[in-house]
Amino acid sequence: MQDAYSLKDRRALVVGADSGIGLACARAITGAGARLVMAGLDPAQGQRSAAEIAEEAGVDVAYVPVDVRDEAQVRAMVEAAAARLGGLDIAMNNAGVPGPSGRVQDIPTADYDNLFAINVRGAWLCMKYEIPHLLQAGKGAIVNLASTAALKGLPYAAPYAATKHAVAGLTRSVALELAPHGVRVNAIAPGPVNTGLLATMRVGRSEAGGKATHPPLGRIAEPEEMAGAVVWLVSDASSYVTGALISLDGGVMA
Repeated sequence: MQDAYSLKDRRALVVGADSGIGLACARAITGAGARLVMAGLDPAQGQRSAAEIAEEAGVDVAYVPVDVRDEAQVRAMVEAAAARLGGLDIAMNNAGVPGPSGRVQDIPTADYDNLFAINVRGAWLCMKYEIPHLLQAGKGAIVNLASTAALKGLPYAAPYAATKHAVAGLTRSVALELAPHGVRVNAIAPGPVNTGLLATMRVGRSEAGGKATHPPLGRIAEPEEMAGAVVWLVSDASSYVTGALISLDGGVMA
């Protein structure tokens, strides 16, 4: 059964891999043996991270810049990754921003639209262009980044919660479409994780009147603590798991 966790010779794309959860998962996926293309908005940092991960893991790692709001860029990014790797077996769609915090009636419409363009439309566009390659491979796995905000309300960050509910709906719906074709689609739902996104959101919500909650485990998570579940979800060890939204939250949802 140990081999079921191996990603040796798998071809993986991680979108939103510049920092935080995406970077931690990119490192863990290569650590399990996969060849990797990373994508994100920060080419300088991304190239450095790709070189570091390649040296650590002894596998091929490349970086492609992308703004997931731009369909042409997303299409080109996926095609470049598939060409570099010779196809795709694994995709993780991690690009996301916290967006505006505040009372619903005070949030600028342009900020709301931009948040949905990145968190929801971006995830949809990535899947739109990844799926044909996974179908061609005849087997594969997609993991999307949701949040515990997909499972409950989040006052003073309602648009963010709405985007994560949408990602959950996309994930479950696409999982049903692709199940007959051997491609599994799941999402992780992190609770508070020590990233720039959490810091930005907590400041904004606090200024608007919100209060930070404390997980039952008594601390926030590190990005690396999300990676084990992702490696499991894209490996054969989770071969009977699709359409799942897995909460990694230190007990928050309990």
